[in-house]
Amino acid sequence: LDEGQISEPTNEFVDAAYFYVGEARWWADTTIGRLVGFKAKSVLSNDDDLARAYLYGALVYTAIGNLFDNFPIGSSGRNAAPPLGASKMDSVYKTAINYATNGITLAQATSNKALELDLTAARATARYYLALWGKLNPAPASVPVASPLVNDAGAVTDANAALALATTLKQPNYRFQLTFSSATVNFADIGFEVNERLEMRIGSAYVYPLCTQSGCGSGGKTIFVDSIRLRDPIDNRPDPELARFLCGSATVATCPKPKVAGGSSGFLNTTHFTPLTVLSARELRLIVAEAALAAGNTAGFQVAIDSLRALDGLTAWTPASTVTALDLLKYERQVNLFLQGRRLSDEYRFGIPADIWQPGQEALTMPGTFLPITISERLANSACLADPTACGGR
Repeated sequence: LDEGQISEPTNEFVDAAYFYVGEARWWADTTIGRLVGFKAKSVLSNDDDLARAYLYGALVYTAIGNLFDNFPIGSSGRNAAPPLGASKMDSVYKTAINYATNGITLAQATSNKALELDLTAARATARYYLALWGKLNPAPASVPVASPLVNDAGAVTDANAALALATTLKQPNYRFQLTFSSATVNFADIGFEVNERLEMRIGSAYVYPLCTQSGCGSGGKTIFVDSIRLRDPIDNRPDPELARFLCGSATVATCPKPKVAGGSSGFLNTTHFTPLTVLSARELRLIVAEAALAAGNTAGFQVAIDSLRALDGLTAWTPASTVTALDLLKYERQVNLFLQGRRLSDEYRFGIPADIWQPGQEALTMPGTFLPITISERLANSACLADPTACGGR
């Protein structure tokens, strides 16, 4: 998978996660349907519950569009249904937009500004990624694509509205996160795989690996993260947002254990229970900045990108900088959206291959390939058994 074989349906990591994605999707739909029914009968005790269900529905539908080439949206825990087909996967974003819109109406009616912020940010990202989906579908013959930048008026309007709400709520560095603890039903499996099982690690584009086992040069597998490798292109310092996420502090370049004194626990110090960001003011600023750049509005790009950089106390970008606006946008998306399921689309549209993609693998030979309907669904879904090709990718 990490070497670029994206569409293999028997890959154990994708197949293991697929159950949870499918369950999240149909459970969101089921919950929304039930609560809508309760509201219609005037027995819904709190409209915020329905608004929140719309939020989670919007998030999971957007995630499906960002990660998969095909998906059986109509199926549920007991009923099979055929998949959408690769050419119709844009419909998941449209569902996400509709859900978020319904939720915004409810949140505004109850004056729940925090929930309105979450839903507006969710709609901004759904609109943005719907537009980005169009850059990669049909699959491009080669990358980078001719016109890689997204400028969607609806996404920009929502992003600015969400940023205004974040300012009102005194959350300039707003994040909507999934949080985990020993009391929650599940935990962030990626933390377990990286920090305890040691079956995965943070990639060498981001950190310097330090091998502490004899025989490292000839195949030893015990690898620990030593320090932040990815450096801000203007200030030439270990990126503070990456350091914050991985190490618990934006002011250190290394990840000591135990956790950094005075800092929150970073991803590498929390094993199972690290929070994962789903929506953020950082991404909203990136949406606005990219739209400005696409429109040739350098001043607008500068305002948006520098408001993002100011969150970390980084030097402001100017048109006189040796770093181009496009290169800075690529970098800021890479670091500020780390582990949020956004990277593969950027690698394709900007023509930036991952450092360990191997020659001949489909990530290089078939750009625009995303995750497949996996083997468990193909064997369990009668629609896939009846027509296997319908459950394939593009």
